[in-house]
Amino acid sequence: MTATEPFCTVDQYEARYGTVADEDQLSECLMDATRALGSALSSRGLDAESFDAGLLMQACRQMTNRVVPMEDAPMPIPAGATQVGMTGGPYSRQYSFQTPYGSPKVTAAEIDLLGLNGPRVGWLPLAEEDDG
Repeated sequence: MTATEPFCTVDQYEARYGTVADEDQLSECLMDATRALGSALSSRGLDAESFDAGLLMQACRQMTNRVVPMEDAPMPIPAGATQVGMTGGPYSRQYSFQTPYGSPKVTAAEIDLLGLNGPRVGWLPLAEEDDG
């Protein structure tokens, strides 16, 4: 099952982190974070409906905040930049990115928040010999 609505709304995000210049980009990042969380839950055999909606919203919001640039930044910062460096002369600027292409990533902090940090039990099918 895939989520059709993000776990966090634009209003909930902006209530915590402030306004964002590009709300369409924010909406897309919230949906990307929702899909990533859904995938993390699904890989553990869990369904998002069985979790506290407030915790899912908080995790989604945290993930998105690492990607979406702030509106009131002192200079334009690309989506996903985690570090910015500037030099006065002769004008240098450098950006560092935590995740490729500015994609929200589920980190250990979100796994802990959702209480998924315990041991995992799983199984793998044994390889079968080809009789043929």
